[in-house]
Amino acid sequence: MASNWLNKYLVMKPEVSKIFEDLEAYHDWCRWELAPFNEAELYKKNSPVYSAYLNSKKPKRSYNNQNKDYNRSGKKRNEQNISN
Repeated sequence: MASNWLNKYLVMKPEVSKIFEDLEAYHDWCRWELAPFNEAELYKKNSPVYSAYLNSKKPKRSYNNQNKDYNRSGKKRNEQNISN
């Protein structure tokens, strides 16, 4: 009887798991970048260290012309307009 209650009590909720996973990822980034780690700055976007962490997680733009078939507006070029 107590075992059932104890198992239910010790299960981590998804929200709590996400907080710990984000904290661990932020800690690893600070360790690799030699940035000062302060767990109180987690989710504070006005903090310079945490904003640098968020900027490092943004997808990077490809600079090696992988998207030749697309123009600057993101629309696919017509086959007739490509002259090689």
